[in-house]
Amino acid sequence: MPRRSCLEVKIDGTDISEAVSDRILNFNYTDRASGDSDSVDLSLTDRDGKFIGDWYPENGTEFRAKIKVENWNSSGDSDELDTGKFKIDSCVLSGPPDKFSVKAVSIPISSGLKQDEKSNTWEETTLQKIAQEIAGNAGVDLIYEVESDIQLDRVDQQQQTDMSFLLDLCEKYGIALKVTDGKIVLFEESVYEQKEAVDTFDKSEIGSRILDYNFAQDTNGTVSKVELYYKDPKSGIVAQGEFAPPNPPKTGQKLILNERPGDLRGDNYRNGVDTASKDPGGTFSTGFKEFNDITADFNKPRADTTDNANRICKARCREKNKKEWTCTLKLVGNVKMFGGVNINITNWGKYSGKYSVDVAAHDTGGRYATTVNAHKVLGY
Repeated sequence: MPRRSCLEVKIDGTDISEAVSDRILNFNYTDRASGDSDSVDLSLTDRDGKFIGDWYPENGTEFRAKIKVENWNSSGDSDELDTGKFKIDSCVLSGPPDKFSVKAVSIPISSGLKQDEKSNTWEETTLQKIAQEIAGNAGVDLIYEVESDIQLDRVDQQQQTDMSFLLDLCEKYGIALKVTDGKIVLFEESVYEQKEAVDTFDKSEIGSRILDYNFAQDTNGTVSKVELYYKDPKSGIVAQGEFAPPNPPKTGQKLILNERPGDLRGDNYRNGVDTASKDPGGTFSTGFKEFNDITADFNKPRADTTDNANRICKARCREKNKKEWTCTLKLVGNVKMFGGVNINITNWGKYSGKYSVDVAAHDTGGRYATTVNAHKVLGY
């Protein structure tokens, strides 16, 4: 039986698939692992002017689509990809002949997440609490999949949108941020990289499942070690951290950072409790070593402030090194491909290995195809 793919489209919950089936020119769904919202683009012919008349979808209208496949991998099988919930934020008419295009994003446009610039200050808080407040203000749910919360003694948002501010904060500590299906999701990419691969692509599949490919190794900008040193100008506290990856790139350079580690009160989240001393002259255990008389040691490296510093070093190391081994695959449409899933690459020599998908773009224009951009998992 021949392969078959079709598109199910719903506008504000109403299924319009049959009405538009002979009008669809192209549908593209882009799913990103982190850093930006998912998006969809739908182009249709408008030969009778219905989309600029009675069928016109107002901005903010809910849009949902599913890509359905039959007889795809074997005769009689079926599967689908649910793109999730979107809000229409752009409608464009072009021609001749008339073509009507709808663009939608997974961030509700009414939330102001990406439009309203704000200034705000949080004190004695955590990343989860900040994310929860931002999600609540936007009217979306928060899914927090970070193994240990990140304590922050003070954070300033200065003329930034909530999305830009939260993304910068997450990236600083190596946390991935994804907005999808009416939710803000925070997760540790390194943990996701440990999950099982959802599919394997072998070189023997060129011309069948694999339509096009590109593999690259680029050591430019890679690092072999990251060190952080920071002296707080008010208290004089000196914090330091470092991270050296296993099997670092041979040409990687050492990177030196001068960034505030985010919490100068102490290592107070490793065990989920605040172990910082309330008395400047007290004695307490940090989990690293005994530390005495805070006031007398302002100019010495504080072992009890290195946890966030080490996290920052690891995050910057991953950011630099995950660009070393990359691949782009154009596939016969594959509904398993999402940002954040893992795939195996086999029989491609040095390029073989386990990769994590950064972006998956599904295009149903003509023959349904999926293009993935991925990086080789780092193992840390």
